[in-house]
Amino acid sequence: MPGHDSLGVVVPWGRRRFQYTVKDLGRPVRGRLTLGSREVTFDASDSFAVLDHGRGKWRYSVSWNWAAGCAPGRAVQLGGRWTDGTGSTENALFVDGRMHKIGDDLVWEYDRTDWLRPWRITGPRVEAGFHPAHVRTARTNLLVVSGDTRQCFGDFTGRAQADDGTWVDLDGLTGWAEEARNRW
Repeated sequence: MPGHDSLGVVVPWGRRRFQYTVKDLGRPVRGRLTLGSREVTFDASDSFAVLDHGRGKWRYSVSWNWAAGCAPGRAVQLGGRWTDGTGSTENALFVDGRMHKIGDDLVWEYDRTDWLRPWRITGPRVEAGFHPAHVRTARTNLLVVSGDTRQCFGDFTGRAQADDGTWVDLDGLTGWAEEARNRW
């Protein structure tokens, strides 16, 4: 989409093992969704999509945090744990389609016994709160292969810093924050 940045990151885990990921946030969406007799209309001025695309060879056991939120003219992409120690991060602020890369590792604070409690995600350029309203749980345990994901949907508060030092308000961004633990 012209004038709309996305975040592409190569995460090096070794000389022959890597993951390339693209996070494309705040993509305007328009259209209709029909659920039985109910029709929902989406307008591009306040409806957004996120594209998450990756290629590479994952480690057998990996855990991550991921959060993304969008609102008109603003979006935030935050990640952690799976990139620790690699020198790469998947953190960025988007303002009017322009990406502001955040290279710092972030601190994630949340209650694994109550996923609906507020989350805090912080770093030198991020002071975010996330307030879940719904939790999606996905679990698979096939002994050798397993997955456990808690994906919380809700709203953001706080702020993030753009490249020029300006702090951008995150209040009202809608999105999710998650923890995933996988063996594959």
